[in-house]
Amino acid sequence: MPVWRSDGYNTDEALHLYDMVNESAFDALDSSRELHVMQWWDRFDEAVEPFVESVRKDNPVAALFHGLGPRRAGALPGWAGDAVLTAAEVRRCLPEVESALALVGAEREQTLARIDDWPGDKDPVGLLDGPLRVWRQAAASGLGLLSSRIWF
Repeated sequence: MPVWRSDGYNTDEALHLYDMVNESAFDALDSSRELHVMQWWDRFDEAVEPFVESVRKDNPVAALFHGLGPRRAGALPGWAGDAVLTAAEVRRCLPEVESALALVGAEREQTLARIDDWPGDKDPVGLLDGPLRVWRQAAASGLGLLSSRIWF
């Protein structure tokens, strides 16, 4: 999917992807003050180093999903980067997550280039490798997983 039109603006397809990942079921919870991920910050298990990524003026999930493509992005549990999983679900889903994120060689380079092509300032390697690290650490430690997009 091309991200840029010849006039320098985003294509309709890129804007559609952005709109799809910009909405979340967690948004409704946040607006009613029933879910505050930031209040959970001191409750993380030391066995899993939290992954935090920001993209100036854009959505890191959109950048990652663009890089992965629809098949791989669709293999990730949850919706647009938001998920709450038990330890059993983390273990059960890990092989699919690894098949989506543990890329090597030319396939990895192509994915990183596509992430980098998405608008905004970001670290493509960190954006691809960070979520997989968290998944693996959670599974190895027998923990569940919370992932959420947080807008500042």
